[in-house]
Amino acid sequence: MHLDKNMSAQSGKITSRFVKAALGTVLLFGIGGTAMAQNMVVRSTGPSASSYPAGKKMADDAKITLKAQDKVTILTKSGTRVLSGPGTYSLAQGGGSAATASGRLSSFINNRGSSRARTGAVRGDTSAAVVTPNNPNLWFLDVTKGGRFCVTDPNGLVVWRPDYTGSATASIVEPANGNVIEIAWRKGNPLKAWPKDVLPVTDGANYRLLGSSVPQSVEVNFVVLESEPVDLDETAAMLIANGCTGQLDLLVETLNLNNEEPGDQG
Repeated sequence: MHLDKNMSAQSGKITSRFVKAALGTVLLFGIGGTAMAQNMVVRSTGPSASSYPAGKKMADDAKITLKAQDKVTILTKSGTRVLSGPGTYSLAQGGGSAATASGRLSSFINNRGSSRARTGAVRGDTSAAVVTPNNPNLWFLDVTKGGRFCVTDPNGLVVWRPDYTGSATASIVEPANGNVIEIAWRKGNPLKAWPKDVLPVTDGANYRLLGSSVPQSVEVNFVVLESEPVDLDETAAMLIANGCTGQLDLLVETLNLNNEEPGDQG
């Protein structure tokens, strides 16, 4: 009797651990065990662009036929694929793993600025020229980039600068009334909280930014999202739907796991 109870308790613990592990897998990869439900076009140029607009979703067994000068970037379960025409390509072909793409996305979106962006030296250059780092977070506002900017947390918006080798300032102008607020970065710090108390981050709000180390000002139009996307395809879809092309480009560049496909027939 005692043996049955012990076995039952042990079985319960194993079941509980299994359920937790399964739930973690679902949260990471989504229902169906993958980071994406479908393949999605995120960038398209050339004569066939109208056939493959940004946001178009396709099944894993879909084939894409491209003409000369065509270039289509597709977000897949394993990251991104860049296809160039002429040629016919099958989305069933391609390397990478869903886990790799999910890991990259998780790191990119969940990075809250605890580690600073890094600079590097150009190889073979004895003067050790500084390489401009990439924005480490999809939701950090780049002081050098304008356009529509999607925001998931209006009360926690962070302004990021690519050049943090010295101290710097940025002027934020509210076009409606001309109010100007200045923010300042200390040497070596790339991040600064947006002054939400005096310049609230609301849907449709427009601001002009001019950094002290930036050649020209940029205008930013905020789009406050109703909810934070939970996976790769939802993130891309939200950025496309709201016209946040700068963030979409950053997402694609960050997840660009594969090089451009050769122009042979698929």
